Amino acid sequence: MGKAKRRSLKLGVHDKFKYMTRESALDSVVKNITNKAEVIDTITLFGFTAEEMLEAGAAYEDVMAFGGLVG
Repeated sequence: MGKAKRRSLKLGVHDKFKYMTRESALDSVVKNITNKAEVIDTITLFGFTAEEMLEAGAAYEDVMAFGGLVG
């Protein structure tokens, strides 16, 4: 195995999560609602709606702060 491949494999060992389901992603969005950059990436990746986020327990003001990002 080459050096570059070995380094790439070692980088993935300490990832925060191996895979993410839609439910776990929504949970992550609600828990980390103050971290806007990470939340925006997750919302656009999964295409969450405002209704889904509100049902998951996010505050109305936090959801509306995203404006047109959430459908």
